[in-house]
Amino acid sequence: MSAVLESNAAATQESPAPGAIQIREGDWKAYLHSISQCKANKSIIIEQYGSIAAYQRACALAYLGRRAQLHGGVCSNRHPHIMTPQFIADLESSNRAARYARYPWLRALMNLLAEIELIQDQISTTNVITLVPAAK
Repeated sequence: MSAVLESNAAATQESPAPGAIQIREGDWKAYLHSISQCKANKSIIIEQYGSIAAYQRACALAYLGRRAQLHGGVCSNRHPHIMTPQFIADLESSNRAARYARYPWLRALMNLLAEIELIQDQISTTNVITLVPAAK
């Protein structure tokens, strides 16, 4: 099992401190398994971490921390990335496509919000009463 909530009895010399969360780098299933332990071990988790939210935060930090330790966070010295305007535009379009594929209703909502802003801009320029006298 790659995600283990270690108890005091199961802690050995090789394992970290009791209550430490073990998640391998990039192991999303292990992260989800750790989070699913909240219901089964609620009293133990609250005793060790203080709250369920603190435990979930520790799980997330363990997952992300391992990744940052092994890969140096976001930046890589071996494989530098130059973020050109074209790269950023491509990243934006691919993220938008993935977001709209994941949430099909979001495209309609974004178009509706843009239309509302456009209408508000049109109304505000034609229907403004100024309290300051015009300059002569």
